[in-house]
Amino acid sequence: MNQQLRDRTIHLGHTNASPSEVEYDARKLDTLDRHFGQLIDDGKIQAASYLLARYGKIFAHKSMGARVGFEESGDLQPDSIRRIASTTKAFTAVAVLKLVEDGKLYLEQPVSNLIEEFDTPLHRSITVFHLLTHTSGICPDPGYYLEPYPRGWWNGHDGDSWIKGVLSGPVRCKPGEFYNYSSAGFGMLGELIGRITGMHYNDYIRQSILEPLGMSRTFFDVPEHLHDEVCLAEKFDAERLTTSTKQPGKMPRAGGGLHSTLQDLWKFGQMLLDKGTFEGKRIISRKSVEAMTRNQLNKVPAYAWGVQIPSKNFGLGLNLFLEGGELKSQATFSHEGAGRCALHIDPAEQLVAVFFVPTATPGFLPESIVHPGNIIWSGLN
Repeated sequence: MNQQLRDRTIHLGHTNASPSEVEYDARKLDTLDRHFGQLIDDGKIQAASYLLARYGKIFAHKSMGARVGFEESGDLQPDSIRRIASTTKAFTAVAVLKLVEDGKLYLEQPVSNLIEEFDTPLHRSITVFHLLTHTSGICPDPGYYLEPYPRGWWNGHDGDSWIKGVLSGPVRCKPGEFYNYSSAGFGMLGELIGRITGMHYNDYIRQSILEPLGMSRTFFDVPEHLHDEVCLAEKFDAERLTTSTKQPGKMPRAGGGLHSTLQDLWKFGQMLLDKGTFEGKRIISRKSVEAMTRNQLNKVPAYAWGVQIPSKNFGLGLNLFLEGGELKSQATFSHEGAGRCALHIDPAEQLVAVFFVPTATPGFLPESIVHPGNIIWSGLN
């Protein structure tokens, strides 16, 4: 069953509750649909899809716009697969906490205990905690400091070892002194996971998280027969589908390698909301979720893509909303990804919100990320 918005079809996905059953104002869904429709009409995004769940029940699940942004391909569907980029980091963090629970690792453990390239005067004091909280001082993502000619993901020099490439050059700060968003740091966590488990990072995530949660449409490498169901914003997205994320000697894609769907991401978010369990299966412990969603930084400053933050709030691999400024509850935690996808979890309201707003347009577009969040939270009764 589909709806019509002006001349655009809104495709409806699986739900198991009405808005009124979960104390939500259905009129706000119409506002959200019109908002996304206007962004598409204005050419700011190519499409939009979202899933909202409260009290463990899905009450909204919709999509509109084009599945592919650079050629005719039909509409984005509620179950279309989309690259979730840095939201992958939340899965990596869960995997690290599972190893902590199993006694295989501890958060203050020096990385040099497991990766010998860290055994240098510059890197010896970097711990697992520093990597999880982006406070290690190793290279941040290209463009993080708004540099006009940023160096590459491996600090401009990889030579015969991606690890040495990441660690080449000076560190940005002493460990724990500053928040520097680093996907390469999460690549190091993927390497740690592989060395500790004896499995490739991809396989450990699949066996310990994806399969137990029933996330059957979530992949590092999307099977070829599903390529026509993947949302693509630019041609590079299509090229990425044909490149394996599991190449020997390459950095594990622990900072941004997964593709997923709205409903699969909801399962992961609902698990975190329910303190580590989903449909009777425990993925991680209640105490691990509490640690992940508690502010772990104490007056640590950040400079994030031009924004000065005097005291960054961050959990273990998850963003926190302690500072407010939006309609979300202070307890809300989340992760977003490049290409514009978002997973937000609000324990105070028992709400999980997932949305994809794909576009090839670079830069921050608050209308596609911040505004939808305010619309969604304003509908809570």
